[in-house]
Amino acid sequence: MQFKYYSAILLAAFLLIVSGCKHDHPHNPDGSHPHENDGHGHAHAPDGSHITPELESVAFTKWTNKSELFVEFKPLIVGKESRFAAHFSDMLSFKAVEAGTLRLRLMNNGKVAQESSVEAPSSPGIFRPVLAPKKAGAYQLQFILESPTFSDTIELPGIKVYSNTSTAFADNPALEEGDEITYLKEQAWKTEFAIEQVKRQSINEVIHTSGEIQPVKGKEKIVAAKSSGIVLYKNPKLQEGRAINKGEILFTISSQSLVASNAEEKYRVAKARLDKAKANFERAEGLLAKQIIGKKEFENRKMELAIAEAEWQTFTTSNQGKGQNITAPMSGIIKNLMISDGEFAEEGKPLIEITNIHRLMLHAEVAQQYLPQLSQITSANFKAPYQDEVQSLEDYRGKLVTVGKVLESGKHFLPIWFELDNVNELIPGSFVELFLLTKAVDNQVVISKSALMQDYNRNYVFVQTAGESFEKRTVQLGIDDGKNVQVLSGIAEGEWVVTKGAYQIKMASMSSTIPSHGHAH
Repeated sequence: MQFKYYSAILLAAFLLIVSGCKHDHPHNPDGSHPHENDGHGHAHAPDGSHITPELESVAFTKWTNKSELFVEFKPLIVGKESRFAAHFSDMLSFKAVEAGTLRLRLMNNGKVAQESSVEAPSSPGIFRPVLAPKKAGAYQLQFILESPTFSDTIELPGIKVYSNTSTAFADNPALEEGDEITYLKEQAWKTEFAIEQVKRQSINEVIHTSGEIQPVKGKEKIVAAKSSGIVLYKNPKLQEGRAINKGEILFTISSQSLVASNAEEKYRVAKARLDKAKANFERAEGLLAKQIIGKKEFENRKMELAIAEAEWQTFTTSNQGKGQNITAPMSGIIKNLMISDGEFAEEGKPLIEITNIHRLMLHAEVAQQYLPQLSQITSANFKAPYQDEVQSLEDYRGKLVTVGKVLESGKHFLPIWFELDNVNELIPGSFVELFLLTKAVDNQVVISKSALMQDYNRNYVFVQTAGESFEKRTVQLGIDDGKNVQVLSGIAEGEWVVTKGAYQIKMASMSSTIPSHGHAH
């Protein structure tokens, strides 16, 4: 009995041990223990062999005033080839560098440890050099680009070369996906895209108003009829707004068949008088030589010839016997056409008004409340309805002419006048949105206004955090001068904001098909 009791105890203990072993240590089908990890980051296959996970690529972005480098490559390991995808963008056009050579140097304390080069990009903007490091340590990577339009050297410090894969894994853990927006270089190169670096600079306080483009006083001319007659258009395309050149024939005034005023008849009479006066003078010269007539008679005939020539000259400058030609006294545009084709005009009647469009006036009026600030006005920015962007007065070689300090009778606004060259085909008479620049505020975070996006009355920009990564940032704004805007919060000096192409990045942020960071090219 006692033997059976001890046997039962031993059997129960054995079953408990076996049960615990099955619970805590599962077995493979062959009876061996599976290992999820051997302590070195290497998973095992069912047959016990190692599965080496792939190292994720590292990426760097660096800007110069000539180019932007965005490069991706696997961490550098001694004896292993690393293939680089070096994306180069031209900072003037923000397009891909489509031709050129690239030298890649592994530098150590200013000396070249290794070098690799490629003679051309594998695809527009992307150079693919290969490097197999020979010795572990801390290095710098130097990229030397020689393109047909510029040369540039970019250096990346603090690049490690690892002795083996395990140390590379330990130093480059997998990164979690963030909230950044991916917009590939290949996409940016195919669209209108630009960035600018956020800088601290001065910005002027502004009086926001409207203005009007006007011709310069004294630079307009009215052409009148020099004789009475029927006005005939010399050019059937003669119309208001058309550009004309100095000396161009505009009209012909014909008085033929008119009894009261017949210019053609006067032309013929003047020609006959000239011919007669010339013949009399020539005859008088012969008679004077023979002393048949006196000196006084000769002088009278000489005077008659001079008068006849003057009368004839008046007609020959504008009349060839077929009517009187009216020409443009200056180059410009037709501001006002005051007579119809075929209409009768009295001598002195205004026919056409021509305005000079090469130099213009910009006129504005401001409320009296701005009187203390008017003396601080230095320049202006403006935008006409037919222009896409706000213009700077300096771009038109403009200048402030006068600030009125006297109110005209019946008016409550103070006039301001600027003068400018018409370098971009401004239209006299057009109204513009006007930003009068006054006192400068120094050392402010300022960006181009073109960088701003708006969503439900909230202003935001896209900040480029890396070559193909962007963040949406809400910004608080201050002074707005039409071209630039003061940023009170949301971005910092030195960051890069998108000034062209922000809408495409917005679309990319809403798309589920955009590749994640670290994509293969």
